[in-house]
Amino acid sequence: MANKWVFKQKADGRFKARLVAKGFTQKHGVDYNETFSPVARFESLRILFAIAALEDWEIHSMDVKSAFLNGDLEEEIYMEQPSGFASPGEAHKVCRLHKSLYGLKQASRQWNAKIHDVLETLHFRRTTSDSGVYISYSSKYWLIVVLYVDDIIVFGGSLDEVMNCKAHLSSVFDMTDLGEINSYLGLHITRDRKRRMIELDQEAYISDVLERFGMNDCNPSPTPLPSNTVLVKNSGTATHLQRTEYQKLVGSLLYAMVVSRPDISFAVTKLAQFCANPSDSHISAAKHVLRYLRGTITQHLRYDGQSMQGLLGFSDSDWAGDRDDRKSMGAYVFLLAGGAVAWSSRKQHVVSLSSTEAEYMSLSQAAAQATWIRSLLGELNFKQALGTVIYGDNKGSVDIANNPIIGRGTKHIEVRSHYIRECVQNKTISLLRLPSMHIVADTLTKPLPLPSFLTHRSSLGLTDVYSQ
Repeated sequence: MANKWVFKQKADGRFKARLVAKGFTQKHGVDYNETFSPVARFESLRILFAIAALEDWEIHSMDVKSAFLNGDLEEEIYMEQPSGFASPGEAHKVCRLHKSLYGLKQASRQWNAKIHDVLETLHFRRTTSDSGVYISYSSKYWLIVVLYVDDIIVFGGSLDEVMNCKAHLSSVFDMTDLGEINSYLGLHITRDRKRRMIELDQEAYISDVLERFGMNDCNPSPTPLPSNTVLVKNSGTATHLQRTEYQKLVGSLLYAMVVSRPDISFAVTKLAQFCANPSDSHISAAKHVLRYLRGTITQHLRYDGQSMQGLLGFSDSDWAGDRDDRKSMGAYVFLLAGGAVAWSSRKQHVVSLSSTEAEYMSLSQAAAQATWIRSLLGELNFKQALGTVIYGDNKGSVDIANNPIIGRGTKHIEVRSHYIRECVQNKTISLLRLPSMHIVADTLTKPLPLPSFLTHRSSLGLTDVYSQ
């Protein structure tokens, strides 16, 4: 296998040289087998931030230096000598790799396996709900470690326990101790310990996106999409340049949506459906989202530790909202400590014959998410004694879920959508009805007029004023 030197100048002016293997020449079954490496889910991270606000936990972060070089290789791999290192007369010799190297297809997996073994020796246990979250109970305090490749967060109720954990990890790996957390994966974290407030924002990331697409000085827009927006498939054919630029733009918006901006969920999800063949109207709508982000760049997601608000869910759908195939848009959002911790906005897989059916399928999707959240909270020693409340605005869908009704309007519904009934019968989910104006998930199903949108955005825990 060949290799190359990669040269880079770091932000602080230092020069860095890294030897990288040309992993694209590896053959499956010979040089590698599995490549999958788990990372923590952003839902898990937000749930932990919400709990940390409620419980006043310590939150520290660390970074592993040259993490992939720590992995132990299971396969027999040979590589050419690095350029400039071959001794006279020995240029024909090759190197056998015992440790992982950047560029190898299995490098990330082997690093994850290595740190997993180390954490197990420190009496941490990987949660079944999220393979990137580890828990340990030492003395009377819980310790939680979150892994996202080489970025590590340590949550704990005791500063001493957190420092001990960091010291143990630093004794095994070459680590950078970043102290109390203030940023993670492009996410800026602001904390007010006295008021038990934790706030998340992506101001720097969004600024970079705006600058990259030449929208830094654009006129801001008050909503992600105008309330009368109708997007349909492109009847023509987009150029390669249009597709490439549109996909880059939507991909950048997706990261903001997934991490901390539930308010753009519907707009970005809708735009993502046209990535294969965007039209001028789709590109214009995507830039409209950028204009909205320009005007709300300081919006941040707040978790209020004094709110004492438990886990609460909202479900909604927009029946037959897609003009091309008449499928419905389903959405849900879950709040904890006054802020959104999990959300989804996506087109349903089948065409619904009524608004009740569309709402019923959305409730089932929300119930599945609630089950996962309850499982994670249980592993974190926050087991839910009562059923999780999910609010919907359709009386018929709530009645179908609460009662085993089989009739002309329900007999064709897919079996998987009846999962909500099992949750209600087991009392893990409690369904309640609210008027549409109070269903927070409504803003994740369609473009809303400005007054309604602002009300729901505030209910999601998004605010402009830091720690006030």
